[in-house]
This record gives sequence, structure tokens and C-alpha cells, in this order.
Amino acid sequence: MLYITIAAVFILRGSRPEVAAKSNERCIMQEKQFDRAEERELEQAEGHLREAEADLQAAGIAEETAEHEIEKATREVEEALHRHREIHFTVDGEPEETEKRELTADQIISEYGEKDPTTNYLVEIEGGHRKDSFKGRGGELIRLHDGMQFQIIPLGPTPVSDGRARTGVEAFVDGLKDLGYAPTLPEKPDHVVIDYEVQSGRFTGKKVRHGFVVPKDFPEVPPSGPHVSPHIHPIHPSQDIGHPLGAVQESGSFEEGVGGQWQYWSRPFSGWALTKKTVAVYMSHIWRLWDSQ
Repeated sequence: MLYITIAAVFILRGSRPEVAAKSNERCIMQEKQFDRAEERELEQAEGHLREAEADLQAAGIAEETAEHEIEKATREVEEALHRHREIHFTVDGEPEETEKRELTADQIISEYGEKDPTTNYLVEIEGGHRKDSFKGRGGELIRLHDGMQFQIIPLGPTPVSDGRARTGVEAFVDGLKDLGYAPTLPEKPDHVVIDYEVQSGRFTGKKVRHGFVVPKDFPEVPPSGPHVSPHIHPIHPSQDIGHPLGAVQESGSFEEGVGGQWQYWSRPFSGWALTKKTVAVYMSHIWRLWDSQ
């Protein structure tokens, strides 16, 4: 038994260097593990820093973009407010605008129609028909909104310088001259021709000739529709399709009397009886026909 104990002591004493070496190895391994952990933490921290810097840069760009969007929105609001301040309406077919929300019938007649309210009255038109008459109600306030249409109607016949009321072709020609046109009269006595430059719609700038067959009782009855040279649309006499392609007919009378290629657009002036029945009003009808091509 004693021999075994002594042998064990010698064995233990002899193994101390090996144990120490193994202990050192474990310490070194632990240190390396700590180093790698620190490196990983450092790498993660650096990654987080880069992400934060990217987020900050993106936030700066987003802020700049937001500022531009705010500026744009502000301009749009200002423009919208400006548009809504102005009310657009027509008087005798002429476009007008005002920032006022209410006007009397007499104000519209005198300020926009440039007529005398004592010899004229105002009518509101909607869809080509009389909506409301302000005859005898000249001082009444009218609540305005975009798109309203007004016509000024004389209370009695309009005298001319020689005291004779002009009618028919003579009245129509005089009215065209007042508007700056140079009408010509072909061999047919009731036919009138003018040069016309389209001012609105998809044919803007196109130069054509317009012909009119003027009734003897104009201005009580207007021309039924314009004759046009040259052809603008294919001939389609039927009314199975609407404007601008339907009810387009040959115009033999103008081709014979004037020459060239002509076509007739059957476009009667709806609501003529409710207007002031002038050539200017009728030519506003021609303008709308071209505008709606």
C-alpha cells in the first residue's frame, strides 16, 4: 500500500508541467475567443454606424424632397385660390370674368355689355333656352357662378342713323363690316360670302370661306347654318350621327354662284329668339361650331 501511494505522488509531481501547459493553452484559446468576439462586436457596431449614416443621408434627401413638394403644393394652392377668385361667364357670347360674387342685372348690362340698362334688359340662358328674365328687375342681385350665360335684350327696336330699321342682307352685311369682315355678294341676292380664319378648336389657324343665305326677315330669323369652302368633312346628309360629321350636305348654290368646292353644315342657331339677334351673336355661333370640331 505504501508503495502505491509513493508512486501516485511521483506520478502527480511528474504531471505538473503538462497540466500547466494545458492551462496556458486554455487561456490563450479563451483570449483568442474574446478577441474574435470583440472583433465581431466592433464589426457589428461599424455596420450599424454605416447604416445610421445611410439613414441620415436618406433622411436629408427626403427632407429636401419634402421641402420641394411643399413649395410645389403651396404654389398649386395659390393658383387654385386665384382661379376660384375669378368667375367666368359670357354676355352676348363674349367671355367675361369678375372676382365679385354678386352683380345686379343692370351692372352686367352696363359694365360688361356696355349697353344702357334703361333701354335693355338681361336674360340668363342655359342650354340654349331662356332660364330667367330680369326684365323690370335690373337692380336685383344675381349670385354668380362659373359658366353662366347672359344675353342683353333691347326693350324696343334699335333705331339707325336714317331712322330706318335695316333687315335682311343689308343688315347682315352691315353687321359683318362692324366686326371687321369684308363681305362680298355673289350673283344670288340673298347670298353673302366672307373670308374666315378659324380661331378655336382643332382647325385653329385654318383659312376658309364662309357663305350665308340670309333670310329677308333677318334679324328676326337667322341663317339656317353656314356654308363652308373647301370641304372640311365628308358629305353625310343624314343626321344619324351628331356634330361635327352629321348633316353635312352639298352646297350647289354656292358652287354655282361663287365657284369652288362648298359644303353646307345644317346647324341652326338654337335659342336665337332669346338672344339680342345681332350679327355678332350669330358669329359667336359660328365660333362655337369650329371650337367643337
